[in-house]
Amino acid sequence: MAFLALRQLFSRKRQTVLILLGISFGTMIYVLIAGIQLGFRKYILDELLNNTAHILIQGQEDIINEKTLTPRFFGEKSLVTWISPPAGKRSESRLENYLGWSERLSQHPEVMAFSPRLSVKGLAAFKDARASLSLTGVIPERHTKVTQLENYMREGTFQDLMGASNKVILGSGVMANLGARVNDTILLSTGIDEPRPYKIVGVIHFGNPGADDTMALAHLKDVQGLHKTPGRISEILVSLYDIDRSGDLAKQWDLTSADKVESWEEANASFMSMIKIQDVTRMIITLSILLVAGFGIYNVLSIMISQKHKEIAILRSIGFGPDRILSLFLVQGLLLGVTGGFLGLIMGLFLNLYFGSIDLGIEIGQGSNLIISYSPSIYITAFSAACAASFIASYFPARKASELTPIEIIRSE
Repeated sequence: MAFLALRQLFSRKRQTVLILLGISFGTMIYVLIAGIQLGFRKYILDELLNNTAHILIQGQEDIINEKTLTPRFFGEKSLVTWISPPAGKRSESRLENYLGWSERLSQHPEVMAFSPRLSVKGLAAFKDARASLSLTGVIPERHTKVTQLENYMREGTFQDLMGASNKVILGSGVMANLGARVNDTILLSTGIDEPRPYKIVGVIHFGNPGADDTMALAHLKDVQGLHKTPGRISEILVSLYDIDRSGDLAKQWDLTSADKVESWEEANASFMSMIKIQDVTRMIITLSILLVAGFGIYNVLSIMISQKHKEIAILRSIGFGPDRILSLFLVQGLLLGVTGGFLGLIMGLFLNLYFGSIDLGIEIGQGSNLIISYSPSIYITAFSAACAASFIASYFPARKASELTPIEIIRSE
């Protein structure tokens, strides 16, 4: 059957080559675009999880407004009009019951690790230079189990913060603004007490100016002491064994706590929307491959069948039944799909390797090249789409050919 199918395909070489090229280019385009999109998606997700975790627990912001104050002062049913409505925050956000959260998370079977954190605004001074900071207090041995910050250290190590002895890690942009180097001593202040000297023990670099120009990391006890808030925790970062469970667990914990509990998807909803748009785009490309390949195969086989009436009549006369005629042309369609799909995968792979080697001249993560994904799912999807389109498109002309009888063919001729 395969030999006969090949003979018929090679008898129309030009048409066969054109349809193979159509399937190959469609598959190649999908592999290229999906590789770029999924590579960009991985880069975004890695960046989102650098300084956060699967679940973020933080204190609710106590915001003052007329809706919250009117019932307290005048009763629930009172009609009060404020000339100057109250507004603002009552105090800094903080966790109400860190010890309770610590015990709960330590015993939860789905929690891999958690890390308390205190985030405050600060000011750094070195000689005549000044820089505004987002100062974060962490416990190094816990924080490295939850985030990937250790991978972004340019100088020093994250473990250098251990000991709570007035040490600090600064973003590369902060270092450049201050003109400081590792082992220099700077003055840190949060505006509450006198500035204190801190030794620079490391430099961290994300490639994101928004973070590199403001980030500062110190031991949790040092930041609590500098901010005059001993024991205060502003948030807890939680890492799970299964990241897909973050949404469900966050909803459960939020219902039973006065604190704000968010999964990483909720905290980065705008980025997740962009990723969903990319998924829809990739689906549209897949459907385009199916349509282009399908119409091409349908046209080729339809023309081939119209030109092979005499051969079909001979095959029917020597004992080929309708099922075998149907199988003959289905095999031809599958041969086109498999061959074109395989060639498209090879072409797409080489294109991805080429684009992934181009230096764009801009910083992307830890390098400057375009990030390409070589996930097996890309190639499986592309090959499956090519084969599916080939099978579906070849079925209809194949069924029409199987219904022809020698008498009908002779009469039509």
